[in-house]
Amino acid sequence: MAVLPKARGGKPLGGGARAFSLISLVSVLAAWLLLTWALGPQVFPGPGETLAFLSQEARGPLWYHLGITLLRVGLAFALALVLGAGVGILVGLYRAAERLLEAWVALGLNLPRILPLVMAYLLLGLNEQAAVLALVIILAPQVVVQVREGVRALDTKLLEMARAFRRPRTLVLRRVVLPQLLPYFVGAARSTLALAWKMVVLAELLGRTSGVGYQINFYFQMFEMRGILAYGLAMTLVLALVDKAFVLLGERLARWRRPVEGL
Repeated sequence: MAVLPKARGGKPLGGGARAFSLISLVSVLAAWLLLTWALGPQVFPGPGETLAFLSQEARGPLWYHLGITLLRVGLAFALALVLGAGVGILVGLYRAAERLLEAWVALGLNLPRILPLVMAYLLLGLNEQAAVLALVIILAPQVVVQVREGVRALDTKLLEMARAFRRPRTLVLRRVVLPQLLPYFVGAARSTLALAWKMVVLAELLGRTSGVGYQINFYFQMFEMRGILAYGLAMTLVLALVDKAFVLLGERLARWRRPVEGL
């Protein structure tokens, strides 16, 4: 769950936080340039060569493959989030449900992540349904765990107080339960989205004829590192923007919480 950066006394770090973010970004660019210098631009192209190649692809097939991958990510992400949140609430509320489903959750968390993809392609064929089904199986268990922990962390004293004052159930749900659960939903959404795009690229690399993973595999076959880096960079930038939106949403939803001191 995202925590707002606060200085002692609860005041935002402001310019200091932005300076640290800039230093972090510059360190990534410096590491990229260092690798280019050490290995040579033919083996590991620098940012300039990669952006030039990306610009060239943007006038060709980039948007088509990027759009297909984002569609797959969005579909698998939404299905896994809905399914995982429902099961997470169920196992968080009822001990019997947790006992009944604990083997499935443990299996989903510990299964090698490539296994559902390979099995789905073998059983259902190399199609979209197999890819999305495998991705949901991979993503849903971690949503279940995070939402379950959110349900367990609900402040029971607030719930008892609401019952004592005979507040309507819908009001308790809207004003007491949801504000406490939403940061957990946002945290689950962020981690699930990050995993979703990695697994979608792997699914495309293994068994699809379109998408960023397919293009990365194509340029791997051509020994073209610029293409591999360009498509990886494009997808990373898009999902970084989506993740930033989730961070801002999480901060907004958690603004009622007391800020963490000393971090």
